[in-house]
Amino acid sequence: MFNIYKDAGVDVGAADELVSYLGIEGFGAVIKLGNVGLVLGTDGVGTKILVAEELNKYDTIGIDLVAMCANDVLCHGARPYAFLDYYATGKLNIEKSKEILKGILEGCKQAGCELVGGETAEMPGVYEGERFDLAGFCMGVIENKYEIPRHVSAGDVLIGLPSSGPHSNGFSLIRKLYKKNMRKFDSFLLTPTKIYSDIILPNLENIKALSHITGGGIHGNLPRVIPDGITYRLNNNVHSDLRNNNSWWVDLLEMSEMSIFEFESVFNCGWGMIAIIAEEHAECIPHSVILGDLVEIVND
Repeated sequence: MFNIYKDAGVDVGAADELVSYLGIEGFGAVIKLGNVGLVLGTDGVGTKILVAEELNKYDTIGIDLVAMCANDVLCHGARPYAFLDYYATGKLNIEKSKEILKGILEGCKQAGCELVGGETAEMPGVYEGERFDLAGFCMGVIENKYEIPRHVSAGDVLIGLPSSGPHSNGFSLIRKLYKKNMRKFDSFLLTPTKIYSDIILPNLENIKALSHITGGGIHGNLPRVIPDGITYRLNNNVHSDLRNNNSWWVDLLEMSEMSIFEFESVFNCGWGMIAIIAEEHAECIPHSVILGDLVEIVND
C-alpha cells in the first residue's frame, strides 16, 4: 500500500512507526497551569515550499504556516493566541522574505493570534543558495469548559468542513505527478490552507471532537480523536461534490492510480477539518457536510 507515495519520497509507514514510538496523541501538547489550559502546536509547510519556489510566488505559504499550527491548536478547543516562526535559508533574499512575512501576518490575522517573535537563520552549506525552510509554533488558550475531545460516542455524526484545496499535504506526490504541468495548476496548488478559527470557536459548545485532516489524510487523522470501541463509517457519496464540481481532485485520483482508501489516507479530499457532533446539532456549522457517523465495534 502507498507504493506510489513511497516512490515520491514519503514513507507513511515509517512516520507512523515514529509517532507510535513517541507515544504522541492529539494534535497539540496540552499544559495545565492552575485553572488555565494552554495548547502548544508546531508544524511546517512541507514540500509545498518547492512549489512556491518553482512558481516564484511566496505571499501565500506564510498563511499555510500559521494555518497548519493554528488548526492543530483548535482541535483541543483552544483559541490561537500567539505565534512564532522559524525561517532558515542559505542566503537571505529580502524581497522574498518580506513576501513570506506578509503571509505569516495575514495568517495570524485570520487565526486571531499575534505574531510575537521568531528566528531568521542564514545557514549556507545546510541550504543551497536561497533555498529555505519554515517552521511555526502556536500557543492557544482553552477558554471556559470547552476543551475537546469530550464525550464522543456511537451515534455522533461526522461533519466535514470544506478545504480550500490540498492545503499543505501530499505535495511530494503532487509534485511528482504534475511535474510537467505545475504552472497550469499554480492558482490551485498555492491556494493557502484554510484557517478555521472563525468557524470553530463560535461553535465549541456543540463540538465533541475535531480532527485536522493533514498528513495521513482522513484515515490517518480521524481515528486520533475517536475512543476505543468505536469506529467510523463514511457515506458512499462523501466525495460526490468533488467529483461533480472539482475536476482537479478527480484528475489527481486517476493519475495516482490509488484506491479510494489510499487516496483518503494521503489527501484531505476536500475536507480540511472533520468535526464530531451529536446528531441533533448536526446543522450547527454553516456550509458543512455530513460525511458519516460513529458506530460501536462489534466483535464476531
